[in-house]
Amino acid sequence: MESQAVMRILEKGEVKLQGQFLESSNATFFVKCLLGEEQLQAVYKPEAGQTELYDFAPDSLPRREVAAWLVCRAADWDFVPPTVYRKDRLPFGAGSLQVFIEHNPQMHYLALEENERDLFRKVALFDLVANNADRKSGHLLLGKDGRWWAIDQALCFNVEPKLRTVIWDFIGEPFSEEEKSALCKLELALEPISDLSHSLRGLLREHEIDAIRKRLLVLLEQGAFPEPDSGHRPVPWPLV
Repeated sequence: MESQAVMRILEKGEVKLQGQFLESSNATFFVKCLLGEEQLQAVYKPEAGQTELYDFAPDSLPRREVAAWLVCRAADWDFVPPTVYRKDRLPFGAGSLQVFIEHNPQMHYLALEENERDLFRKVALFDLVANNADRKSGHLLLGKDGRWWAIDQALCFNVEPKLRTVIWDFIGEPFSEEEKSALCKLELALEPISDLSHSLRGLLREHEIDAIRKRLLVLLEQGAFPEPDSGHRPVPWPLV
């Protein structure tokens, strides 16, 4: 399905509840979105059902999912499924809708051999930019379409260092020209008067957007994948 059609269905379609993901720590639902003759399956995360956390406002988590998709797209990375924020005509109120990825649950990052992991350099780079506090191995899915996808980006964009990830395979490796180009493109896209910054202001606080810019500048200056910060636990739990 073309990307414009996908976005139209997510933004305007009728949402029908199909089930709930019971193993999720937050209220997360499997839904069907219908618009005319078109339909798709999606994951719905209502603001009202998010867990109270000391470092993230619970009602902000679905919006952070959308911000992650916008940042990923602005860097020309295509591993976050299309995601929108909606306020109307949802079963449990405002929240995020993300295209559901049919996948093999046995395949995830830590199930791969080390020589198979280079594909995830761009995910690791995204997590550095987004300050992802919860990159579990099971958040990386091998879709039935043969592509790898990254889901569950709700715990991103805190202003304090929060990076917790299973992807530490590339420590000290210089960024490729393609990776540096993506960072530069994202830096330009985050100019204060840009469309991206305008969109992010509806999802994040201004100081969180400023923190993205600062992390980008540090990464461009370093030019390589950094070591874990010694000030906090560098991996999530559980790992998968």
